[in-house]
Amino acid sequence: MAKTKKLTCNITGKKLFADGGYYNKRVEKVGSEELLQKTYICKDAKQLLKKGYSIEDIQTTLNIEGFTCTMTDEEAKNLVSTSTLRLNTNDQPTIGIIKTDPDVKKFIENILKNE
Repeated sequence: MAKTKKLTCNITGKKLFADGGYYNKRVEKVGSEELLQKTYICKDAKQLLKKGYSIEDIQTTLNIEGFTCTMTDEEAKNLVSTSTLRLNTNDQPTIGIIKTDPDVKKFIENILKNE
């Protein structure tokens, strides 16, 4: 297997050369290499999709010429909205605690106990 793999953004045509570890994690997340290649959207395009831009607007904003996107606006927006959805299935609240400060951790735990 190659050390790097090429991913092409399906909206902009921009290429990403991903190292093997990153690429394999992405494949595992989506289910197959073919599906990853078919659905990959670069970070810049994702950010603009989340802001409500159309594919045409994204290509204009990012100065993309000569690349034809085969996705519809709806398909692209659905991909972005479903790929970033994270559900907290734990009944306990999620709290970030700085591991290097045990006093803060104890303080937060005490507050949660008293709720």
